[in-house]
Order: sequence, then C-alpha cells, then structure tokens
Amino acid sequence: MEKKLTITEYGIYLLSVSKLEEFLKKNKVKSKKILEFFQKNNEVYLDSLKEGLWIPLLPIQSTKYIIKIKNKDENFSDEWENIFQYDGFNLEIGRNNDLWIGSLGSLVNFNKNDFLEDEQSYETLDGNVLFKGFRYDMFKNKYQVKILGFKRSHEMEFPNANLGYQFDFNLIEEFDGYKDPREDDKYIFNIH
Repeated sequence: MEKKLTITEYGIYLLSVSKLEEFLKKNKVKSKKILEFFQKNNEVYLDSLKEGLWIPLLPIQSTKYIIKIKNKDENFSDEWENIFQYDGFNLEIGRNNDLWIGSLGSLVNFNKNDFLEDEQSYETLDGNVLFKGFRYDMFKNKYQVKILGFKRSHEMEFPNANLGYQFDFNLIEEFDGYKDPREDDKYIFNIH
C-alpha cells in the first residue's frame, strides 16, 4: 500500500520515538511542546541534530505527499521527476526499532500514546481518512539519510498526491559532524 502523508502544518519529521524519549529524559526536558522547546533552546536543538535524534524538513507546503523508503518501498516510477536530493543527515533509531515519518504538527504537543499504533490518522467531516504519520520497522542503529524530493511529471487531479519524498538510509558506525536542515540557504525541501 502506498503511504500518503497529509501535511496540514508546515513540515515533516523523521525520528525514533524511543530515541526521543531517551533524549528528553537525558536533557531533563519535561515540556510536551517539543517544537517550542527546540525553538527556545538552540544549543539543545543543535545537540539533537549531532546525536541523530530527528530530521525536520521545513518549510513545505500543506498538501498530500507520497512517502517511500529505499529498499522497503518501490522506487518512484519514471512518471515522477527527481527535483532535489540532499545527503548526510544523522538519524539514530532507538531500542524499539521504530522510525516515524509524519507531520511536524504531531510534535507541537507530544504525547507518546499517539505513537502506539503503526499509523496516525484522522477522519474529515466528509468521511475521508487522512494520515499524519507512519511507523516503519528499522533496526536500532545510526544512519546517514539521503532525502530526495519528487514531483509527478503530469499532475493528476485531487485527491491524488503529486509530490513525494524518498528516504535512503545508510548504516554507519558513528556520526561525523551534522547538517542542519533548517539552513534555508543550503536546503530547500519544498517541492513546487
């Protein structure tokens, strides 16, 4: 089944919830407002990138995206155009072998109980089910992640997704430096 993520906020995150819990405990973070905490504590935010806690992709437009992981999902077909690729982002998967890819809005007020199922979804007033997060099984380890953005060559009508992201995970021994995806002069994750 193709995974379609609906973004109603302004970005996408990749993280391991079990790793996030360890990081919050180690840094004595009690706040559930994760995004606000990182915005107010830049040094801790940079530490989170160095340690491979998460990868935030922003700003991106609010719409529906197809999400693929190399070697787990089929690659995008030749009906799609590769718009960009950026390599070398740190991500560590924690003890529960859990990789989550979802809408950044899910971290505005973090609740670990929202991450108990394999997906986060909600139903619109007209009965459509929209997905705001997906869980993937990924071995506990450190990875360098390549991010690729895709756009459908010939746009299809709503409710089809015309944009997508593919993530390529490469196993590594240790992190060597870090890249900050919020550096707008280096990284543009918005696909248009």
